[in-house]
Amino acid sequence: MTQGRDGISLAPMGARRLMGVARRLSVVAAVLVITALVAGSAGTSYAKSSKKKTSGGPVLLNSVVVSNQGALFSGSLATFAAGSGSQSAPEFLVRGPASFLSVGPTLDSVSSLDSHIAVALPADFVALTAPLGPPVGCGPFGPTLFGTGLVELFSPTSNGKSAPEAEICSPNFAVGAPNTTGIFFPQGVAFESPFDGVTPAGHETLAVANEFPEVVQDGEICAGAGLTASALGTITEYDRSALAPGLNNIPPTPNNPVAAVNVFTTPPTAYTQNSSIGGCLTSLAGPVSLAFDSNGFLFVVNNAGKFAAAFAALPRFISVFQQDAANTPNPPFSTGDVFPLALIGIAGTETAGDVIQPVGITVLTFGFEDDLAFVTDVGDNSIKIFNPFTNPDPLIGFAFAGELVGTIHGGATKLKGPEGIALSADGDTLYVVNSKADSLEMFTDVPGIEDGGNISPTLIIQSGHSKLNLPVGVALPAFTPTPMETDGVLGAE
Repeated sequence: MTQGRDGISLAPMGARRLMGVARRLSVVAAVLVITALVAGSAGTSYAKSSKKKTSGGPVLLNSVVVSNQGALFSGSLATFAAGSGSQSAPEFLVRGPASFLSVGPTLDSVSSLDSHIAVALPADFVALTAPLGPPVGCGPFGPTLFGTGLVELFSPTSNGKSAPEAEICSPNFAVGAPNTTGIFFPQGVAFESPFDGVTPAGHETLAVANEFPEVVQDGEICAGAGLTASALGTITEYDRSALAPGLNNIPPTPNNPVAAVNVFTTPPTAYTQNSSIGGCLTSLAGPVSLAFDSNGFLFVVNNAGKFAAAFAALPRFISVFQQDAANTPNPPFSTGDVFPLALIGIAGTETAGDVIQPVGITVLTFGFEDDLAFVTDVGDNSIKIFNPFTNPDPLIGFAFAGELVGTIHGGATKLKGPEGIALSADGDTLYVVNSKADSLEMFTDVPGIEDGGNISPTLIIQSGHSKLNLPVGVALPAFTPTPMETDGVLGAE
């Protein structure tokens, strides 16, 4: 969700909101890439806000973290405590020069293990230096000097000018060093539940959605591979136990390198990019957000068609990948160049056209392969609700097309540019941020609204006290320490 200049962005919503100020991402570079596709410890403060105001009405049932892109140089992370009312200020507000937040964070995620906060930053300024890194920082990349971006991790009580505890990025990429981390214009981040039976005990996976690189096969753009006839972007995953304080220039785990093309050179040159999930079969098309369900399935929102009106025909859909199961004798092949388990909204299926401009996703799990996926759609200011593991595709058989089971939409919802979305650990409360209204909404009794409708939120936080400034992500710990019952299959105790 990086904001762009002149209406073009590498952000899930970015191009839709002109703010009358200089935006951050070069139009030329964005168009070049798409054209090629189509042709350490933190200084933690425990200070709290003195401007917490409640209205005497409904209040937040959970503490949530909101990432704000803000106007130029005003990005931030805001934590609203449980009990906050409609006029409340955030309990913690992180901003300032000690991190990259000022240049525009995208989606965030909160660990269910220790409530640490991860946020993606598609650093797109010239020759920026990572606050925790060496002078070369996390870029520049190519002759247009685009940094490849980074991910920052913050303590749950970070406040004010706190620095991140750790950063993940590949320094010196511009002079030919490999992109070790595989991070390239990251948009979405997601912590996998450490309690789902997939991740080994004592470990926690952090996944990152990278909108680039452009993946090639035998020197050519993926043509005819997968249903999208293209592959743009990768997913990288990191074992948090391997991350040290400060700058981490480490390969993803697992690591399955892909052949990529650098479109900023003349002629475009091929290079190797590290990844966990990437390649022609993945059918990735500009992944912008991620979510794990409580069984370890990884849900990905693809929205390559968001860059500009000229690329409106490019695909937007949801894909689902099954994770390797550490506790099964024959784990599924879920990393590398793999075909998705589900493709929702893809051309030629029953769900084709169900999403217009999908951005955020969160998943409610009832049991093994029994999920509801909630997807924000800025195209019609709605939340689409899908049953992902239904309707096997008649053409390929082994992938699901899903089913749209409900839409939350209408004037009563107050949805206006909905982007980030998150569910509470008990699955009963839904949180959404609206980038065009600078608001945070809470919907309760989620199992009762799965059919959608013109539903009023239980609470809206929207005031000058809130410090909400182009909010794009919302997150909270999504899982409890008790693995859900899965009938002895993946994720069972």
